[in-house]
Amino acid sequence: MGSLFNPDAFLWRWCSRILDIMILSLFWLVCSLPVATAGAASTALYDAAVHGIRRNETGAYARFFRTFRRELKSAVPAWLIWGGAAAVLLWLGQFIGVTVQDPGPVLAATAAFALALFFVLGTVSWMFPLLSRFTFSFSGLNRTAVQFWLVHLPSSFLLVLLLAVGAWACYWLWYPIFFVPCTEALLASFVIERAFGKHLPEGAGGMS
Repeated sequence: MGSLFNPDAFLWRWCSRILDIMILSLFWLVCSLPVATAGAASTALYDAAVHGIRRNETGAYARFFRTFRRELKSAVPAWLIWGGAAAVLLWLGQFIGVTVQDPGPVLAATAAFALALFFVLGTVSWMFPLLSRFTFSFSGLNRTAVQFWLVHLPSSFLLVLLLAVGAWACYWLWYPIFFVPCTEALLASFVIERAFGKHLPEGAGGMS
């Protein structure tokens, strides 16, 4: 019975993890509300989720805000460009669905739209985890994110699929917003950290 109230017991460790996931998701939501800062919030969330939850390091909440402040200058212009591109593509997708009626042009437009959206969302999926781990110039960050999208296409597809499912759940059900962001960052880290490990010296930061 005494082990049940031991703070190191399995039950309490998992309760603590769930609480961390919810609080970090809330941090991400609040810091993303200005919209322009969503990239910096995503960078901070990935960093805090990997180090604070997967690696079980202390100070996850402080780490979130430290990373958010540190990467704000780099993340804001990157997000405005790539997030803006995603928004334009989504608007074009709706426009195509409403205005184009012939089967041939619809198929061609849909294929072009899907490829462009995959490129943009796939690049974004790599960009902010990269920024959380390494120091880049603005052009270097964009170039490296595109290179990761291209070199790791199957992983990029998984990351975009994960992003789409999370966005759909939050848009239609609303309450997943309190745990989906951090959960998604953790799930994505299993793909991203494996890719990072292929480009780093042994023991330099990748995770299996």
